This record gives sequence, structure tokens and C-alpha cells, in this order.
Amino acid sequence: MRRWPVASSGLLHSDLGRRLAPAWLKRAIKSAIPYADFRSEQCRHQAERLLGGPIPQQSDYESPYPFRLGVFTDTSYYFAHHVKACREMRVAYRLLDLSASRWVELVRESGCDAFLASPSALLSSLRHMFDERLRVLVEDIECPLYPSFSELWLWESKRRMRDWLVAHDVPHPKTDVFYNREEALAFVDGADYPLVCKTDTSAASKGVFILRSRRAAGKLVEQAFTSGITPRSWDRRDRQRGYVLLQQYVPHDTEWRVVRIGDDFLCRRKHRIGDYASGSGEIEWARPGRDMLDFVEKVTDLGGFRIMAVDFFAAVGAEGEATYLVNELQCLIGAIVNEQKRNEDTGKWHRSGADWRFVPGFFYQNACANLRVAYVIKALAGMRGLRLVNPVEVLSA
Repeated sequence: MRRWPVASSGLLHSDLGRRLAPAWLKRAIKSAIPYADFRSEQCRHQAERLLGGPIPQQSDYESPYPFRLGVFTDTSYYFAHHVKACREMRVAYRLLDLSASRWVELVRESGCDAFLASPSALLSSLRHMFDERLRVLVEDIECPLYPSFSELWLWESKRRMRDWLVAHDVPHPKTDVFYNREEALAFVDGADYPLVCKTDTSAASKGVFILRSRRAAGKLVEQAFTSGITPRSWDRRDRQRGYVLLQQYVPHDTEWRVVRIGDDFLCRRKHRIGDYASGSGEIEWARPGRDMLDFVEKVTDLGGFRIMAVDFFAAVGAEGEATYLVNELQCLIGAIVNEQKRNEDTGKWHRSGADWRFVPGFFYQNACANLRVAYVIKALAGMRGLRLVNPVEVLSA
């Protein structure tokens, strides 16, 4: 994988360096360097700490399962979660570089039965490469892909997500995407404020801007169609220009995240700090209402999604009625910082007839990669009519 040599010393990526460097210095570094490469090196260090050393290129153990998974690498090193899950569950795997010119030959020669992907989002050019080649992988080479291509298509793209929500009549904060400057300026001239502007990519609210006046909105629209908008802590080479996404501001103090993997549903709750619940860091295990699980099941069934996290919140109407609004759809999610921070609601949910059954335990290992790998193994076994020991049995901790 490509690396940025200036950052290879590791000092700038160390925990000590991040703690000691003042905020102004961090901002200056981010604006002066190819930040996507810098961030990739940070992610590599974190991944190697996760795995206790350099990331093994393939499994070096005997697997109880008659399958091998291909794991595509990415510059965010999210793939390290899939590697760790495979190693913990003793599933055979091999790393593959989708950015290689001869990637088709590598896939065909790999001997892999299915593939796990986590597209890079640090630069839009890399994301476009993943979109193009994963489509060929699925439609032309006809390889099983997890998450599915339709799930990955929505990942880290608020424009695509908005269009999918509109097309399927899924309740969400009213969102407009303008590719015409005059149309956007006319909209902000008559809009109610505050208003929310979001970039297409970015996570943890880094690309979210609260616009509290017509003047601020007009200024941001002009910027979107000239120099472009850059999310906070983002690569300056990758300005997002030529469009603007504007969303209704819906006040809420709590946002729910329900993760669906197969028939497993996991629930966490985020609390707002300042203007944001997403990215606030205030997140906990929580017990959802049955109607919440029903809502997420319905949304995911609409798209045939079996690996998807749905972030949503309740909006109260003029007459006091509550409506759930989808804020995000993400098939890949971040890891829990403190896995030991658990409570009586730590576990997963299964549908049981018209109701839901709760299974206590910790099932969020490696950013849910263990559940994803278990789901893939069960799916492959089902395709071949094999009966295997359920790999999910090793997940509870």
C-alpha cells in the first residue's frame, strides 16, 4: 500500500505527539501537508497496535471452515478490523489490493470464496476507484461481496443516501442537493433558519455546518460553487465543489444507532453536545422501543440491507406526534473506544414472532467485524448446503 515517507518516523502519529502538540500546530500541519497521506499513516499505526505488530498478509493457521475470504486493503486501514476478526475466529483470509492495475487477475488467482471491502474515503479519487472496481467485481466477475455493493454504494455519501431515502419514501430531515448555483441561492433566500449544510463525505460531524442566517448561507453557497468546501480535518486537495447539500434543522437531544447484521440488531444511543449528537462521543448502550426495532427492520428490508447501521432520531410534530427521521445510513461503523463500558442493555436483539428477544453479551468486537465475518461464513455455508458450527458462538464476551 502507498505510504507517505515524511511521516514514517511515527513521532507525529504517536499518542504522545498528539497530546503535546498545541491545537494551532496541528491545524498548521493539516493545512500544509497531504493530509490524507498523513492520516493514513496514523491509521496504520493504530491498526498495528490493534494487531500487535505488522498486519499479516494472510492466515497462517488451519481453519475449521472450508472457505477463504479475500480482504481488500484500504488507506484508512479499516480492513484491520476484518483481519483481526478472521484471526480471532480462525477464518482463512488473504489481503488483496484493489488499487493494483492487475486487480482482476489477483482476484481470480486468490482462491477466495467471498470478499470483504471497506472503501477508502480519505480521498474522493480512491473512493471512486472502489466504486468502479467493486461494481465490476460483483456484476462482471460475479463474486460475493460483503457488505453488498448496494450497501457500500451509500456508505459515506450523503448525496446518494438522500436520493435513496427520497426514492423509498423513508422519513428523514428535508434535504435538498443543488448542482445549480442560482437555484441554491434562490432556496437560501427564502429558507427558514437555522439551516444545515453537509459535505458529501466526512464522518463525526466534520463536514456539518450550522447556518444561522441568510447571509451565512449565501456565503457558503458561493464558496461551494467556487473554491469548494473542505470538511474539518480534511485533505485540502480534496475540496468538495460544484454542489451544495442543505438540510432542514431539526432540534433533538438524542440520536439512536441500531446496527443490523443478518438478523442481529444492536442498539446504542448518542447524546447531543452543542449542535451535534453525531460525533459527540457521548454514546451508550440503550434499550430501544419495539417500534424503533420495527422501524429499522422496515428501512433495511426496503433496500434488502443485511449489513447496515441506521442513525435516527424522533421529531415531534406540531400536534405532539413523534416521527422517526433517518439521519445516516452506514454499513461500516467505528469501533467502540472503551469496550469495557457496558450496562444491562449491552447485547443484541432478534425478532421473535411479533415481538423482539434480547440476548445479553458483547457483540461489537472489532467494529462489528466479527459479526460480519460470521454472517459471511453462514451465508457461504448456506449457498453450499453445508452444516457448520455456528461461528457466532465465539462472539459473546
